[in-house]
Amino acid sequence: MKKVFLCAVIGFLVISPPAMLAGTLLYDDFNGDSVSSSKWHIPTWVSPTDGTVVGQTQFRFTQSSSLPSANNGDAIIAVETYNPTSFSFYGTDLRSNQSFALGEGIHITVRAKMNTATPGIVGGIFLYALKPGSTTYHDEIDFELLTNSPNGAQTNIYSNEKLGTGNIQFVPYPSGSITDYHTYEIKWEPNRVSWLIDGNLVRTDTRHVPTGPMNFHLNIWVPDPGWPEAYDPDLKPATSASSNQIFSMSVDSVHIQSLAPPSGAPGLAPVPPLLLLEKTP
Repeated sequence: MKKVFLCAVIGFLVISPPAMLAGTLLYDDFNGDSVSSSKWHIPTWVSPTDGTVVGQTQFRFTQSSSLPSANNGDAIIAVETYNPTSFSFYGTDLRSNQSFALGEGIHITVRAKMNTATPGIVGGIFLYALKPGSTTYHDEIDFELLTNSPNGAQTNIYSNEKLGTGNIQFVPYPSGSITDYHTYEIKWEPNRVSWLIDGNLVRTDTRHVPTGPMNFHLNIWVPDPGWPEAYDPDLKPATSASSNQIFSMSVDSVHIQSLAPPSGAPGLAPVPPLLLLEKTP
């Protein structure tokens, strides 16, 4: 359910929702009918090797599709079995307009769930960037939600490494499954990366820490047999629009913060505690 933030006023001081707090780089709770173009974009197709085709999936691109819809305060990140542009699955790769530099650290908090446990689908919550001048070496930090493994999430990380397997670790949920809302956190610091689920630390890596700036992505897609842990041969593309099936990931909110807010930024004046209240219906 959506979170409702209440502002409290003392004199002329107003404490605002997370979108306005100092240190916030990106905040979106997806209220409205569609995802905002001021914060997000989908890729523009350039060539078959531009990253818009992954596994068995063609991602939507600007020449043929609009930004994802939002419903009841959730961004709906969808993959369809029918692709009007080619014989493949038709997925979504939603990308932040901003690129986030490491600085003294970046903290990402996402509340999301998969709306399906149909085997063979992957939902992604991750930072990513190709290294300048390369088409294979890249930085990446991610959560991957595999419907083949519904009782946990796969974490992965790359630091100036080739596209491929990476440095994988699967972590179980403290409770629930892939179809329940969970809070996913990535803390990217200069000397380590930490992953948390529902406030519980589930992994720390100090050996593969990316250093370059990265964009933030939310995606959903269908892999091919090259990723056997995530692939399912029974999930096949549809040959017509009438036989189309839609699978999705719901994203309730995204909050990306600097771990070291700039001094003197608005909102840093000392205030009494508990002025910001959160109410969940």
